[in-house]
Amino acid sequence: MISYFRSILPSRLILLILLFLGLQLPLILLGIPGTTPELLQMLVGERLGDGYSMYREIYDNTAPLTALVLWLLDLMAGRSFLAYRLTAMGLLLLQALLFNYNLNRHNVYVSNNYLPALLYLLLGSLSFEYNMLTPLLIGNTFIILSVPYIITLSREGYDNNRLFVGGFMLGLAAMSYLPLALFLVVGAFAVLFFAASTFRSMMLMFCGFAFPYAMLLTYYFYTNTVPEFMELHLLRPWQLQVAFLRPPTDVAILMSIPALLLLLSLFSAASLPQRLVFQVKFQQLMWVWLIVSLLVIFTRDEISLGTFVLVLPPIAYFSQFFFTSNRKAWMLNTVFMVVLAGVVLLRYRSVLGLQDFLLVDESPLLLHEEQVVTVPVKNSTVLVLGNDISYYAHNKPVTPYLNWKLAQRHFGRLSEYRAIFLLHENIAHEQPAYIIDKVGLMPELAYKLPDVFGKYEQTKDPNIYKLN
Repeated sequence: MISYFRSILPSRLILLILLFLGLQLPLILLGIPGTTPELLQMLVGERLGDGYSMYREIYDNTAPLTALVLWLLDLMAGRSFLAYRLTAMGLLLLQALLFNYNLNRHNVYVSNNYLPALLYLLLGSLSFEYNMLTPLLIGNTFIILSVPYIITLSREGYDNNRLFVGGFMLGLAAMSYLPLALFLVVGAFAVLFFAASTFRSMMLMFCGFAFPYAMLLTYYFYTNTVPEFMELHLLRPWQLQVAFLRPPTDVAILMSIPALLLLLSLFSAASLPQRLVFQVKFQQLMWVWLIVSLLVIFTRDEISLGTFVLVLPPIAYFSQFFFTSNRKAWMLNTVFMVVLAGVVLLRYRSVLGLQDFLLVDESPLLLHEEQVVTVPVKNSTVLVLGNDISYYAHNKPVTPYLNWKLAQRHFGRLSEYRAIFLLHENIAHEQPAYIIDKVGLMPELAYKLPDVFGKYEQTKDPNIYKLN
């Protein structure tokens, strides 16, 4: 079966897309439970849709370009998990086809084929987390878009503008998720490998990277939001407080298939005979890509399976060497069928009744329906003091305090005058009908800001306060 995709005939592309849709669509249309990260993104998009500005009136560290995508989705579909999942699926398909197209166009392999796209989409169907519209998924699209520009065989005064465009694409990736700025290392190695005038080419790429940020800083300067932008976007992601959103054992189990395939592929790539100079340099560049991807993944503040979307391009690239090697056809087909069967079993384990055998816990990410249904306050405006955002599922958020971790800039400093003053300004401007106090702060808040929090009285539920 694997030999079928060693051609670039249109029928191969059609079957590839149908295979991907067959793996993805059934579970998406059946309805995967929503997740807490997705709900938080919807809240950000909703606040932006209501006309509030990022960082100044919405305290969240969502990157600017990701926030733009969330705003557009809110305008088109509102709070729709289906719209978010379909968008993520479309981005994954686009990434695979663009990456495969670039590899074939630049003759990276001895022969052109659809194997990289096949393996990209197959491994991208391993978990529902790849159907979550994450900043990494959005940023990874721009990294792939930068590939044809950063590997330009440039000469002095000839087509150097392509490196500026490549740097611009990397800048957009960083504006989707800031740590992706580390992919400038990949761009720098590409300049060293492929460009003739190294210093001039490097400066062109860096200027291209800085250009979107220069425009963005100009906008925030005129809207008096530069300090908030610096604090919540430029400085926040570098705190290196690494934590797993899911148990590390679960991540290891789910990533065992891609890891095994990558290991086999690296051994195959190492045993290749001498090839064209460009092909050798591109392989060296993909090694740098793989290392930088792992560096970004393991320096994130939250690690889950979805963060490994960054290694899909290197795995897809190197896997082609294994599946086009001189090994017997039955062996290659067996490995492919094992990978395919593993992806199907892991993805459809709940539908197939294998959850008791494949002990993989997804609950840390899921927004439990029973928890959402039993929320006592619905169809109103609320402010949640605490990490439980399930109250927002059927209510409208008000005030800038969506992200409780970032809200500690004010709620965690109640002994400071500036924090108290800003709390007063933010809450008085948008007073919610209910305050859900999960951390026991209301007595202190009512004492220090009686004209704002003193207007609330406790309901039958001791954690819920209603505006008089």
